[in-house]
Amino acid sequence: MVAPGQALAAPPHRQPDGVVVEPPAALPAIAVHARAQGVVALREPAGDEVVTNLVAELIEAWQHESVESLSALLASDAGPLGARARGRAALVEGWRTRLRAHPYNRLAEVDLVRPERIERWEYDDLGGPEAPARPPEMRPGEIYVRVPLETTRISGEKFFDDVIVLIVRREEGKYRIAAYGEVAAP
Repeated sequence: MVAPGQALAAPPHRQPDGVVVEPPAALPAIAVHARAQGVVALREPAGDEVVTNLVAELIEAWQHESVESLSALLASDAGPLGARARGRAALVEGWRTRLRAHPYNRLAEVDLVRPERIERWEYDDLGGPEAPARPPEMRPGEIYVRVPLETTRISGEKFFDDVIVLIVRREEGKYRIAAYGEVAAP
């Protein structure tokens, strides 16, 4: 009992009982393809819509004559197809030269690409009997994209070759162009 005018004593500080902390489960590295054994983590493949949207952004950047918009679509280590080691600066400078030489804004009202004609292959799918050869600079996890163009000339002036060829990969949560080139139709 507490005498009048005397303060109640604070109860003793209680330490919590031990707590079991389990380390987070170790997850395997994310892969595009894996053998069916053990635990694997697969990345969802890029859908056709992702590739189609990237191509649409690319064509729009050309039609608006925007080097900045074209550059924004590039991966950090992008370069020209077949000469990727030359780097991003070489690719952007080539685009800048082309934009000064031709009025790409004349293509603004032209449907350059039919989305259903865009072709794409994963790294492991290339080199087979029904697929193109794998470019030497292509890396696992990248996607090879062929974009046949509907219009390459206006009034005799040539703006593009017949097919835009891209190597695309996921970087910072978004698909970006790792290599860009153009070729004549086969």
